[in-house]
Amino acid sequence: MMAKINIITFNSMTFSEKTARRFFLDFCWKNHQRHCPACKNRKLYRLSDGRRRCGRCGYTFHDFSRRFLNRCAFTAQQWLWFLKLFSLDVSPAASGEQMAVSYATVLKAADTVRRAILAQALDAPRIYAAGVWPGPGNPMPEQDMVNAPVFGIIQLGGMAICDLLPDLSAENLLHFKLNFYLKTASIGQVVYTAPYKQYQSLVSCGPALWPARYVRHADKRLPVEGSPFWAFSKQRLRQLRGVPASHLPLYLKECELRYNSRDQDLVPVLAQALCAFVPRPPK
Repeated sequence: MMAKINIITFNSMTFSEKTARRFFLDFCWKNHQRHCPACKNRKLYRLSDGRRRCGRCGYTFHDFSRRFLNRCAFTAQQWLWFLKLFSLDVSPAASGEQMAVSYATVLKAADTVRRAILAQALDAPRIYAAGVWPGPGNPMPEQDMVNAPVFGIIQLGGMAICDLLPDLSAENLLHFKLNFYLKTASIGQVVYTAPYKQYQSLVSCGPALWPARYVRHADKRLPVEGSPFWAFSKQRLRQLRGVPASHLPLYLKECELRYNSRDQDLVPVLAQALCAFVPRPPK
């Protein structure tokens, strides 16, 4: 568990660009040993502009190259302040005002953090295979995701897991409802279900779940309602103004991280994710 950062420590971290940059560098390079992001070679040449060049493959890079942190053109100080506001659940509009940056920039930064969170998940490769964009440096999906993948919710003790179920689809959830009477409820366009196999609930969203006016997802007293994790997640999902199918995995993984890290300081947890290299899934 990472140590909590009190206000005095946070103030010293954000005192200058140098101190903020040092905080992130500790997450970027283990024991401060740099290597080429492309081929992992450690034989590097320092260039006059501060960048480094790999002696094996010739790749030229700086400390934050190929990392989530390199997106948005934020300084290290700005990233630290953004992570603090994000961890405190400050709205995008208020965050932009506090940081004196545009609303669009704040949304881009929040999207970057969420993709960094998703990248740490064990099922991240399967989520990428389902059509979710991994992040900067990767080609955008050729087609927009219409229906979100299906996730199974499990809560064991104090931990929660949002597990991708690649063998199920939104159409399957509707089939289970109409033909096998699986109870369903909704938060906006997000649909969740009664227990299924070992899962407390299945969750997805998309037009396949709402094919006609007569289809309603309004069953009451589903067992998952008693889950502290789902109560936490429902509240967060309600605050969103619609959930695009392509973003549901991001929001669920954010809820998972926030819930499982509820006794920790989120700033270093998020910083560690943000400093990771953006994954390059196989084509």
